[in-house]
Amino acid sequence: MAEVGKTSGTESTHAVIYDLAKRQRVTRHAAAEATDSAGITEGARELNRARDAVQAAPDTRTERVRALKHQVQSGTYQPDPREIAREILERGF
Repeated sequence: MAEVGKTSGTESTHAVIYDLAKRQRVTRHAAAEATDSAGITEGARELNRARDAVQAAPDTRTERVRALKHQVQSGTYQPDPREIAREILERGF
């Protein structure tokens, strides 16, 4: 019972019990505070970075997709197989 302090006076028993109870409350409260935490997970940070990258991307992709779609529909789209192979190798597909 190292946490019990010696007291003096006529109400020493009451004072010892009160002191012990007070220390236990403080210890429990400190333990509860130590386990509480808040934060942002790494997955959430990565998702936020991806969202920011998409929002920062220029809208020229929309025009490119529209032009390619028109070429495919008209039959004039002729992709370069070597360029496709190079992109696959660079991107690791």
